[in-house]
Amino acid sequence: MRRFFSLILSLSLILAFVGVVSAQTSAYALLSMPDISAFPDVSVLLDVFDSSGQFITDLKPQDLTLLEDGQTRTVDTLTPFQPGVHVIVAINPGAPFSIRDSEGKSRYERAMAALQSWVKSLPTDSADVLSLVTIAGPQVIAASPSDWLLNFSAYQPDFSKIKPNLQTLAFAHDTAATAGKVAGMKSAILYITPHFDERDIRTLEALQERLAQKHVRVFVWLLDGENYFTHPSALALKVLTLETGGQFFAFSGTETFPDPETYFSPLRHAYRLQYTSGIQMAGTHTLTVEIQDRGQTLITPPQTFEVNVQPPNPFLFSPPMQIVRQPPADDPYNDKVLVPSEQAIEILIEFPDGYPRELVRTALYVDDQLVAVNEKEPFNRFVWDLSSYTTSGLHHLKVEAVDILGLSRVSLNVPVAITVIQPPRGFTAFLGRYRTAITATGIALAGLLLLAVLFWGHILPLPASGREKRKLTRTLDPLTQSLPAQMERADFSPSRPKQMPWTRHTQRTAQAPAYLVRLNAAGEPIGSNPIPLNRQEITFGVDPVQAIVILNDESVSPLHARLRQDDAGNFILADQGSIAGTWLNYEPLDNKGRLLKHGDMIHFGQLVYRFVLNPAPETPPPSITPETSE
Repeated sequence: MRRFFSLILSLSLILAFVGVVSAQTSAYALLSMPDISAFPDVSVLLDVFDSSGQFITDLKPQDLTLLEDGQTRTVDTLTPFQPGVHVIVAINPGAPFSIRDSEGKSRYERAMAALQSWVKSLPTDSADVLSLVTIAGPQVIAASPSDWLLNFSAYQPDFSKIKPNLQTLAFAHDTAATAGKVAGMKSAILYITPHFDERDIRTLEALQERLAQKHVRVFVWLLDGENYFTHPSALALKVLTLETGGQFFAFSGTETFPDPETYFSPLRHAYRLQYTSGIQMAGTHTLTVEIQDRGQTLITPPQTFEVNVQPPNPFLFSPPMQIVRQPPADDPYNDKVLVPSEQAIEILIEFPDGYPRELVRTALYVDDQLVAVNEKEPFNRFVWDLSSYTTSGLHHLKVEAVDILGLSRVSLNVPVAITVIQPPRGFTAFLGRYRTAITATGIALAGLLLLAVLFWGHILPLPASGREKRKLTRTLDPLTQSLPAQMERADFSPSRPKQMPWTRHTQRTAQAPAYLVRLNAAGEPIGSNPIPLNRQEITFGVDPVQAIVILNDESVSPLHARLRQDDAGNFILADQGSIAGTWLNYEPLDNKGRLLKHGDMIHFGQLVYRFVLNPAPETPPPSITPETSE
């Protein structure tokens, strides 16, 4: 019965062997997982093998057709390179290893010598790495050829006490799947084994399927007697090599070992393919490559990958909150020119998907109208033309960015206030604008008048007699003159209080119930023109459209503060959301406001004023109360 079972198993393995041979005669191509770290520049590794298992090394970009989600993409570069190969030597020891030949060399020693000779022939700068796996597990993983050789030479087990099994091949499979390798490096297993129990063939078939899925080639060296070369386990090993693209070799003691270099040389090659992706939405995408080689078409299995692509995110970088346009400082009465005439705008652009890429366009919009476009570097700078803004107003800025994929996004609106300060007009502006010419003309006329007086005075006749001369002298002597009438009428009464400059000024202007007097940093009055508070409501700021009283200072907002007078005649000052704030006696005001008292100190930004009532309230004299003793 056992013989019948072995016969049936052998026949099934022979049939499988024939099927695998026919399946492995076709060429194939494989793609690695795409590298999207530099998206939209995508890099992917390509392996292309002919029907004999040799790598096709002479492909050009024009031989390839790349399809991304079914859409043709241009192959930018196709670069061949040699990443090396990861060779895993898996030793499944058994008693047949110790059989010696006429020279006293065991089968294992012959196999060991063939491997040592190959490893020593590798270049010193070889990119290959080697691992050693035994029935006890991995001994060396991904080591350099020289380090591996030391460990391999030291491995000398007692073969007579070990029963062969498939545990070593399972360890080799795991090592090929998990060991660290460089990109493009392929793994191959050299499995050195005697025959094994037929009951393990099912386990071998499961390992065979997993190794084939990972494209790990398995090469088998069967060290055993010739009568076991057709053993069911030997036939199963042949199927394993053909299914994975490897080769089978049986050694009884007289055969010549093949050169391992012929096994691993085709596996050292790979192509690095680069292209520019056209993906415009996040999700799962597919990639395939068609290869034309010598009249034959190869198509890689579809490779799927995930991309979380998002449009660029532009935003304004430190935009101005307010722009003040006014005549030039050196020509303040010029009603034709306002400065600044343009404003530099900078933006920042981030890529929330983590894939920085090129831009093709950025645009600046003001009040939803396109005002500036960049279609080349620098994309992060604009020049906003302000020449058309001749009146004050609030404007809204936003920017748009378009990347190389055609993805775009528009930023949120940012408000910017433009305040236009027009020069004075009328006769006063005429005098101010041409003051230099008018002054020069006045000086010239005064000089001419003085010359005329001197000229006519010089030709007047001198007094004729000494008596007249003495009379003239007495007339011009100041010691003999009486005091002027205005001096005689001067009031030097000590009871009259001394008037401050702004009080004297108000006597010459229309009476107002209160004034704001400008102060310097020391708290002293400056200027001679206090602000009369003669309206029911007065607004302060730099915008002539919103403010009644114009305070031309950088710290003052377009509409800075509001002062109103209630029915009882009290003055209430409130802030209007200014940037620098409105302060009363060094305390900030809100939009509800506070009641003003005579002598209060007010800050509009960095401008300082004192609130003065007219007339000033009288301060009662101090009263003296005598102390009474009990």
